[in-house]
Amino acid sequence: MEPYLIELLEPIVLTKENCPTITYEKGTILKVIMEAPAVLIVSSDSDFNFTIKVADKDTIWKIFKE
Repeated sequence: MEPYLIELLEPIVLTKENCPTITYEKGTILKVIMEAPAVLIVSSDSDFNFTIKVADKDTIWKIFKE
């Protein structure tokens, strides 16, 4: 799989106990580094990795095209 980019259509807020909240705004571009059947593993510019649901395509995120 070759890495590709996605664009957020809606903001995403990541929370975890005892960690600061991370917010990614609408329009943020993320790099897909791995695909699984139900999720994509994405990376931000700050090299923070997290998962996003494949089922949310075209509602929360879309494939980025220049």
